[in-house]
Amino acid sequence: MRSSAPKLADIAKAAGVSIAAVSIALNKTGSPRVSAQLRERIIQIAREMGYKPNELARALAEKRTRLLGLVVPMRDPIFFNQFIAQALSGIQSALMRRGYNLLIFSPTGKPGRETRDQMLESRFTDGIIFINTRSCTSQDVNKTIDELQRAQIKFSMINSYYGKAPINYVGVDDAAIGQAAAEYLAEHGHRQVAFFSGSATLPGHQRLVAGLRKGLAGYGLDLPQERIGCTGYERAEGIRILDTWFSTKRKRPTAIFTADDQLLLDFYDYAEMRGISIPGDIAVLNRGNTGSSDHLRPRPTTFTIPTFRMGELAADLLIDTIENAGVLPQRVFLPYELIPGSTA
Repeated sequence: MRSSAPKLADIAKAAGVSIAAVSIALNKTGSPRVSAQLRERIIQIAREMGYKPNELARALAEKRTRLLGLVVPMRDPIFFNQFIAQALSGIQSALMRRGYNLLIFSPTGKPGRETRDQMLESRFTDGIIFINTRSCTSQDVNKTIDELQRAQIKFSMINSYYGKAPINYVGVDDAAIGQAAAEYLAEHGHRQVAFFSGSATLPGHQRLVAGLRKGLAGYGLDLPQERIGCTGYERAEGIRILDTWFSTKRKRPTAIFTADDQLLLDFYDYAEMRGISIPGDIAVLNRGNTGSSDHLRPRPTTFTIPTFRMGELAADLLIDTIENAGVLPQRVFLPYELIPGSTA
């Protein structure tokens, strides 16, 4: 049994090559100085001997830190947020597979924007992953992209960007989700549809509204402004909006579409508080993260977003551009899925 970790000299001796050849094979994968066949043999010997590269030496050889930054501009604790937690799990999966580590930047300035300190700190990483949250307006997102590009920082972005800048981006088509939700509810006989949302300034909200109106219009229906409720994620405001909608039977909606899992939970709490039956008194359709509302009863009918895959793919796209200067940025809209429940 070997008493200490194998060194490059040990691998070189076993392979019958120079230490320089071993170093090139393990650290400079694109170098023509070692043939592909010899490189594979050296890597196999290193693997059998249990060799683990010194990360600092590897970083110096590659002129990279193998460290990515994560920026989540939200004042609330991010790990309690299901969307962030699932995206982070996907990011971690990609980084473990590709040999990178993660540095998380905590917000210190205006929510929705990267701070100047974070911009400076991110220079110690090979690139950053930026997750747009419910704090990010369209102006915030565009400003962040502009500043990152001018600073020549490699990055990828997740969620709620619908502009045309050539960036690495992973998200879903919220307009398509809104349209599909409207068509689903209309086909199930609903004529009075309401939209329970967070903030009118959010890009996702605006796209969902546009999609809902387009889908309803195909059935000769509309979504008037008074049936669009933005709570600002404040419980008291949500109760006020819902009390307005449910004050009289004549004006109350027959179906509600909730913009995310937090708003769905808020509505379930309201329905229990006011003695409203789901789906007896009101149908509920949700846009949410995969699996995050499985514990709710009645089980909600949900358009699910592949949040884990969003994080995983965003990390892979960023690493691809870091490791290969010729790789062009990609914008990917992942498919959503309708998960049947008993609420709509």
